[in-house]
Amino acid sequence: MSFKIPSQLSEDQIESDVASYLGYITPFWSKRFRLISVNEASSGADKLFNRFVPIYLQFKVSQGLDPKASILGQILNKPLAKIISYRKSNGLAGDPILYFQLRRQAKTATELQHNLLARMHKPPHQYGLYIAPLTLDLAEYEKLMNQEPRWWHRMWRPFDNQDAEIADSIQAKKIFLGSNPFLRHHISIPAHTDVDTHNHHYSFSKNGSELAWHGGEVLRSDFRLSTMLSSIYEHFETNRENGIRLLPFINYTQNLALEGSPAFDQEDQLRERAQIDYIQNFTRFLKYEHGISLMFLVDTNR
Repeated sequence: MSFKIPSQLSEDQIESDVASYLGYITPFWSKRFRLISVNEASSGADKLFNRFVPIYLQFKVSQGLDPKASILGQILNKPLAKIISYRKSNGLAGDPILYFQLRRQAKTATELQHNLLARMHKPPHQYGLYIAPLTLDLAEYEKLMNQEPRWWHRMWRPFDNQDAEIADSIQAKKIFLGSNPFLRHHISIPAHTDVDTHNHHYSFSKNGSELAWHGGEVLRSDFRLSTMLSSIYEHFETNRENGIRLLPFINYTQNLALEGSPAFDQEDQLRERAQIDYIQNFTRFLKYEHGISLMFLVDTNR
């Protein structure tokens, strides 16, 4: 096995598959809570809602490292070899070790994508996350997308035609999200600190734990996407002060002062259609200029 183990997946594929899958488990006929993408006009963003949690997503391709590689192989790949030695010195497992590097600053951008994602990570009201698969193999990845047997159909769709106002449904939905095979095989990493260069890496094991930030920090927790979504849902459902509403969100995005960001006419403050049009324009800008996708966990109760 070579020192570096390349992935068979692409960033675009991961983004498309995860977004499609999240739409699958939260269909448009859900009674109350839905996860929606607002990057495209056809996404359902015109569904009326009054409270939501923005989830900013940067999709990454996991690459692999062989911790048993020869000394020569590690010498020839010294920057990446530091990932192996750091993990060994901190007792972190991984065979292979999975990792990804931060995104290089775009020529037209005024700040690193990572720092923008970190600025927007303000739990429990909004989240800025890296999403990466816990596999390098295309066949394994596609199998995870299609492995649910028919009799588990409702279990893997925790928002399907169920009203979360029932007392025990919060725990039920947490169990359903936490047990979802496809979501369990993705890691979700909060952008947790500022940087002055893109030359930093996150590394992790295939079980979605034992995370290392290669600016010199070990983060021990369950970082699987299934666990993260379960936690976001629980905080959103149990405390109606969590999340954000349309106008405060618009004001927040304006205050980010991102160069080239769409403007919002203050005369349109009371026009909900204009508010949603602005949000769609902002999410397209965020995607095409900064490579960050946006989903909302929405409460459709009015």
